[in-house]
Amino acid sequence: MTRADIFITASWVGLSGLVVAITGVVASGPAAVHVAGMFVAIFAAILLFWARKTDEYTHGLWNAGASFAFGAMVIAYLGVPFAEGMYVGFTDKEQSDASSAALIPALAIFAFYIGLFWKRLRGGSLGVT
Repeated sequence: MTRADIFITASWVGLSGLVVAITGVVASGPAAVHVAGMFVAIFAAILLFWARKTDEYTHGLWNAGASFAFGAMVIAYLGVPFAEGMYVGFTDKEQSDASSAALIPALAIFAFYIGLFWKRLRGGSLGVT
């Protein structure tokens, strides 16, 4: 198995782990399901990082995923507190939990896989000229 094959397989495994984690949260499943899914997604991202410079194709996929993740983090760090403030202002209900702080890294990981698969499905173009 070549490093490029490891990269492609790890991308599918990571996406599967992320789907399991999101499904566990949405379906109000046990916390172990969410944690296991995120662990698989993060472990797959480590394998992706290890094999990212195998060839130009995998390097391009990695760059697309990293760009999407960075963009999501910037938008989330600015947008999530703003949205929470708007919600509190309109409803007069204070939120005491730190759900947004846990949401931002999950959004970044999700955006990484979206960027990676978007570039893969589009044949290398992100639509930017």
